[in-house]
Amino acid sequence: MILNLLRNYSNFLTVRQLCEQLYVSGATIRRDLRELADSGIIHRTRGGAILTDSISTEAPMVLRESRNEMQKQIIATISRKYIKDGMTIFMDSSTTVFTLARNLDRLSDLRIITNNLKIIWLLSERKGIDIICIGGRLRDSSLSFFGENGLNYASGMNGDAVFQSCQGFSIANGSSDAREDESHLKRAYISNCKKSYLLFDTSKMDKEYLYRTAPASAFTKIITESREVNDYIAAAVRK
Repeated sequence: MILNLLRNYSNFLTVRQLCEQLYVSGATIRRDLRELADSGIIHRTRGGAILTDSISTEAPMVLRESRNEMQKQIIATISRKYIKDGMTIFMDSSTTVFTLARNLDRLSDLRIITNNLKIIWLLSERKGIDIICIGGRLRDSSLSFFGENGLNYASGMNGDAVFQSCQGFSIANGSSDAREDESHLKRAYISNCKKSYLLFDTSKMDKEYLYRTAPASAFTKIITESREVNDYIAAAVRK
């Protein structure tokens, strides 16, 4: 019954929703979810569950944040050394870049330009960080703003560096994304910055989506959690 409900409700439900649908206690639901997770059929999340084969770029941000957490933290640690006091930085709406934003302590006179609401909330109370929000229509799945107005606004600003991710990457075609508006905004970030950094975990390697965002040569540095993969990409781009 739990699996049927997950399939009928966009593959994701909270424990509370399952309790209401099945008229059982939270303890019972959590016990059954543990068994399903142990069997690999579902993936447990904070407060709910999702079918294992349904986790995608359209899943709620809280689900995407829970994937490859260690890899994202390694990427954030590597990327952090390229951020210095006084810089103006564009940051995209990816969970990988959000992890980097969580590691911006002990910096001063920093300006962050982003279309991501969670990054804005996270850094809003940090001293020494000025935040510029790129507005537009809010997308619930990523808590981010997109649209022509935001794109035009972003295109009118200059930055020292951009940190962005992608949904897929290949040596031949560079970074790619499933949504046209995301791809366009990321291109604007790259065009307006002196340096550009592409951050993604190796699960996205050799995957390609509909919209080509930028060739590998457009990035100052491409950072994954694997030193071997980083060296391989850098050598391939230099050829």
